[in-house]
Amino acid sequence: MSTGTGKQTYQGRSITVTFEAGRCRHAAVCVHGLPEVFDTARRPWIRPDGAEAERLAEVVRRCPSGALQYELTGSGTRDPEHRP
Repeated sequence: MSTGTGKQTYQGRSITVTFEAGRCRHAAVCVHGLPEVFDTARRPWIRPDGAEAERLAEVVRRCPSGALQYELTGSGTRDPEHRP
């Protein structure tokens, strides 16, 4: 789902991931880190419920450009390194 700011939001049961295509450097850290969640051949290409929230958050934090961000649902915890 697009937010009108160029970010797409992918909501799972316990984590929400946002992706800003304009910031992405295509390093594929996400795709290699969790292919069961990040698969560019599928739509939607991000499926947050494909892995445990903490593991997904760990991979999102490794995004070199900050194009990926997350928020743990219900906890209000955001990615401290890539906060908008």
